[in-house]
Amino acid sequence: MTQGVLLFANNNSDVAYTDLAIFATQQITKYLNVPVSIVTDSKDSISKNAFDKIIEITDNSSYTKRFHDGIDSNKTLQWKNTSRSQCYELTPYDETLVIDVDYIVNSSTLNYCWNQPHDFLIYSKYCDLAQWRSSAEFDHVSEYSVPFYWATVFFFRKTELNKQFFDLVSYVKENWVYYKFVYQIHSSNFRNDFAYSIAIHMMNGFTNGAFANQLPSKMFYTLDTDLLTGIENNSMKFLVEKQNSSGEYTALKTSGLDVHVMNKYSLLRYLNNE
Repeated sequence: MTQGVLLFANNNSDVAYTDLAIFATQQITKYLNVPVSIVTDSKDSISKNAFDKIIEITDNSSYTKRFHDGIDSNKTLQWKNTSRSQCYELTPYDETLVIDVDYIVNSSTLNYCWNQPHDFLIYSKYCDLAQWRSSAEFDHVSEYSVPFYWATVFFFRKTELNKQFFDLVSYVKENWVYYKFVYQIHSSNFRNDFAYSIAIHMMNGFTNGAFANQLPSKMFYTLDTDLLTGIENNSMKFLVEKQNSSGEYTALKTSGLDVHVMNKYSLLRYLNNE
């Protein structure tokens, strides 16, 4: 049975997701020791030897998103992130970990996935490293709606049930205007987190069920209003928003912790200056 990681990386005018993918692959190889394939519409910017397989797609997404670089800087850019519903068809592996390229692996925690009985694992438990911020938006997809799941990292095996799940994700994406209304989602943009959460709700028979099981530990993250300042071995240094102090930060250091770094600009700065 083949096992591996699948990354998605579609560049826009400012953010070289393929560069983030190369660094993510280095970390995954170091701590998880499994092959890594990439799905991309930016194939020309990738060395052929950087990945196990390079899977080329066309992503014509017309969404835009505001990308922050710390508290005081932001820019609205094209956001091409709708092809994740095709994971089941695109993966070259029997067992697949899908990981965002801005999720930095610093431990072997995710190796738990390969030798456990559940066919689908995903995060719903989370921890904002700033601690003090309200995180209610990550409890449910909207205030009175269904539980929120993070499409940032998830594991699946190629089973018929999982094929049905990914077909549902695709259906939700294709009918996003309708599902956004039904689930009372105020964001105009399609988001994988929302589509996966809705599809899990449907797989559970529109109630609480056991389709989705938990990945180990929690989804640890920093927002794009925080700054990454350094990575050394399995340690990361951040400046996170300071409570009740506009424009100020608090220094923070992690060790052996996998972290979703939402500020792509600061992550790219680190890679470019390494």
